[in-house]
Formats: sequence, C-alpha cells, structure tokens
Amino acid sequence: MAHLPHAYRLYSFPEQETTLGRVHFGGDLPGSTGTGWDGFRKYGMYAAVLITRGQGVYRDAFGREIPIREGSAVLVFPEVPHHYGPSPGETWDEIFVAFSGSAFDAWRGQGLDPAQPVWTLQDPSLQASLLRSLLDEPEGDFGQALRRVAEVHYMLARWLAQKPDDRGLPAWLENARRTLASLPEHRSAASVARDSGLHADAFRRAFRKWTGETPMQFRRRHRLAMAVDLLRRPDLSLAQIAEVLGFHDAFHFSKCFKQSYGLPPSVFRTLPPPPSGEILRPCHPKNTATSHDHL
Repeated sequence: MAHLPHAYRLYSFPEQETTLGRVHFGGDLPGSTGTGWDGFRKYGMYAAVLITRGQGVYRDAFGREIPIREGSAVLVFPEVPHHYGPSPGETWDEIFVAFSGSAFDAWRGQGLDPAQPVWTLQDPSLQASLLRSLLDEPEGDFGQALRRVAEVHYMLARWLAQKPDDRGLPAWLENARRTLASLPEHRSAASVARDSGLHADAFRRAFRKWTGETPMQFRRRHRLAMAVDLLRRPDLSLAQIAEVLGFHDAFHFSKCFKQSYGLPPSVFRTLPPPPSGEILRPCHPKNTATSHDHL
C-alpha cells in the first residue's frame, strides 16, 4: 500500500467516556481517495464526513448508491457496511470526526437515518471551519472531553437542521420510527400501524418502501446498535440487557446479536474497546510515513 500524503492531519483523543458519548478521532484529509473500493467496511462507531472539494459516490450493502458532491455531509453508521470515495484515479478533500455512544443513538429518532446518509449542506465553508476548530482543540482533561463531545452533538444538530425533506416522506413516518426506536415502550408494529392510520400489512409495505427495511428490522437494528454500548457496562447482565432492549430472553438476544455482529455478546463484551488514542494516519508536520487504512 502506498504511503499516505504528509498533508493529512489526524487528531486522536484520549479514551474518555462521558455521559454524552465519546469522540474517538478525526482528520483533515486533502487529496483523499475515500475508503477505497475493495469491499464494504463496518466501523462499529459513527463518523461525520464533510466533503470540501471533489465529487464521488456512497454505496452500502443495502443497495443504496448516492452521489456525493462538494459540500456533501456523509454520515457513517456503526452497523452499516459501506464504502465511499471519488472515482478511481481521482481524489477529493474531506474532514471527518468519529464518535460513539448511546446519546448519539438518540439522534436516530430526530433525523439521523441510515436510509439517508448523504445530503448537501447550505454553508459547507462555515461547517468546515467549525469542524476544524473542534478537531484543533487541545486534548485536555475530562471537562474538555465532555465539551468536545457536546460540540459534536451541536454539529449534528446544525447538519440535521439543513437536511432537506426532498423525498416527500409521509407525515406518519417520523413518529412511527421514533416509537419503534423508543426503549421504554416496546410497542408492537400493529399498534404503531394503528397510530399511523394504516392497516398492519399496508403499514409494513409503506414503511419498507420509505426506509428500505421492515418495521421490525428497523427496531432490531436500532436496538442491537444500542446493545454495543450497553455491553460495555459490566454491571448489566445479558438477561438485563435483553430485557431493556425488548428481546424475549438472553438466548434470543444473543442469537440476534451474533447474526448482526458475527460473535455472541458474551464474547463481544470481553474484547477491548476500539483503540482511540492511536494515530491512524500520518499527521503533518511529523514525518511518520506509515501506511494505514482509511477510517
């Protein structure tokens, strides 16, 4: 693999969990080739990417293929296999930040949607400047880590406020997704369908048309993504996590988790968290010309 450009700037942050989540790392990458096209990738964390020059395409394992242009925001989801980048032989400029935590999962009921991972921002130059400022802040103590993750939440709020509703989404869909994603309620799809004014079969077909998945697939994917965070808590047993997430029992939860993540939750929770204090790319001006994968 070729050495990465020295103009790349990578920012890594200490392993500091907060009640608002965690910021892992970020980068300012001129002349990037994106993730590359050698298969789909799944990161196990969120990433917000801003394209500041160039154009390309986003693709994922669910068949979505979305054009990307200068000023596009690209949201990467922990559980979605994907790749993105400019056309082969071309480059673009991008800035990104990677983050995780159940507080970020809550944005899924407020416009953060795997079915709509790309849109164009109205003020990309301003957003690029704000994102660079966020990454340039000193590592600092716990208070600084909390401030940094709060700024990522604020960034998401700004970006989502600019997300166009250009698909003509039906009025009932947002409430339906929010209800299905709500942990305390554990509402059935038939109950949510009644609230939406639709017969259960019509609701299922319409939900799949607009989101690319059935209501139960949406709920299960959302809750398994939340399970990743809950499994980092040693005070919760598998049975307790299964109950919180609305699975029948620990066995059912384990089976579904393994289908999605390739290993049972009992094994997953013994693994160390993904490294965040590690420099994944050369960072100018240091002369560290080693080769690493794109985020």
